[in-house]
Amino acid sequence: MSMVKHIGTVAGVGLAVAFVVVFFIGRTESKQLVDVAPKVGMSHEDLLAMGPRVASQTGATLGSSRRVVYLLACSGMSSRDALESQATRAGSLARKDRLTDREAVIAVLAQSSGTTGVADKLKDC
Repeated sequence: MSMVKHIGTVAGVGLAVAFVVVFFIGRTESKQLVDVAPKVGMSHEDLLAMGPRVASQTGATLGSSRRVVYLLACSGMSSRDALESQATRAGSLARKDRLTDREAVIAVLAQSSGTTGVADKLKDC
């Protein structure tokens, strides 16, 4: 019986290690917040501070709110003045309509700009 437990433990550890390896290898390189902040004329501290405000206004998680802010800044399609209101709309969409953060940002940017091809602006984000 102890041999079965040992095999199960080894298999469990192997599965955990495989997950970690796949997670880090499969992760796409994304730009840092300090790199995208200048696209909207803001500091990365301003963008960081925006995440909790968006979360409290929308009921979205803090992680989702931060991701929405990041995606909007990274797209280069948002302005300093519009970013927080767009992030609030995207956070609400993500939460209420069960969209991914990326889908919500694409919807908000497409609506704001009236253009298509918004997803292409986010491909490196």
